[in-house]
Amino acid sequence: MTFKYRSDVTSGLLSCQKRSGCRLIAQLLVCSGLLVPQMLPVAYAGTVAWQDDMRCGSGAFRQDRQAGLKERILETPNGSIGYFRFGHGSPIVLITGYRASMAEWNAYFLSDLAKHHEVVVFDNRGIGQSQMHDASYSVRDLASDTAALLRGLHLKNATVLGWSMGGIIAQQLAIDEPSLISKLILLSSMPPGPRAALPPTDVDQALSGSGSGHFDHVMEVLFPTPALPSAKACFVHDMFAPVGYTEPHITDAVTHAQDLILRRWKQDNQALRGLDRVTVPTLILAGTSDEVLRPSNSVVLGHILPNATLVEVRAGGHAMMYQYPRQLADRIVRFIGTQ
Repeated sequence: MTFKYRSDVTSGLLSCQKRSGCRLIAQLLVCSGLLVPQMLPVAYAGTVAWQDDMRCGSGAFRQDRQAGLKERILETPNGSIGYFRFGHGSPIVLITGYRASMAEWNAYFLSDLAKHHEVVVFDNRGIGQSQMHDASYSVRDLASDTAALLRGLHLKNATVLGWSMGGIIAQQLAIDEPSLISKLILLSSMPPGPRAALPPTDVDQALSGSGSGHFDHVMEVLFPTPALPSAKACFVHDMFAPVGYTEPHITDAVTHAQDLILRRWKQDNQALRGLDRVTVPTLILAGTSDEVLRPSNSVVLGHILPNATLVEVRAGGHAMMYQYPRQLADRIVRFIGTQ
């Protein structure tokens, strides 16, 4: 893999083959005031172009259709966590995003992961069966919930994947509890601190809205225009929908709490400093057509994290696990398999 600077400001200034040596030089330049943190080097694996592969409820194998798959409840000192667990192999724990439940995961994406790994998905606090005693919470509390799940299920050498806001929770977990994570995957997420780009106002309104036309508005911000017809036709059919699990209602209290988490993350300089010390191997996946959390967020994450690789997906939207369930799962499985 070629080591590159992924910044218009620094493009062509330096070319190195060894990431550790280049980063040390760059950090010395930061200390001397000759370089800003956002100009640090990025291990950039390039842009991939995948063909849209929405399954639209096809007859392909789905773990959520298997008999005996039931939601389980883990009781913790802070409350309960509802989760599903299936597949075989080293564990991968997936943290879902803003105003989302387990149902928002693409069933075929999860099923392909489960061919190689034990998959654990769960609802964040305040959603479904995940109900905590404290109604007010921060990103550190959500990270603590994930840590409680990892410990409670005795998961060793776990990969943690966070999508969107789930990537924020995963970053905080990596800062607070790095020993619990073997590999980190950040899918369509954003960094802490002032360089983060929050969702535009119209996008935020679409995601947090309700009523007539809400579904179409959400599809329009989750997917690029060429993928919209398939997304509108297939999204519901491809959602993770085990027998007996009903997609939970997202309350106004949860929406408010998660809004605060996003806004505070952009101001969280403590997390920004902590992330620079996270050495867990990290895969950053960004869709070039993501209108919710623009791909510049993932580039900044690649600048900050010392042991990260950035992969950009051409024409990928914010929910690109629906556009490319098999290809995305395959890329993740290959990353987990690397030493």
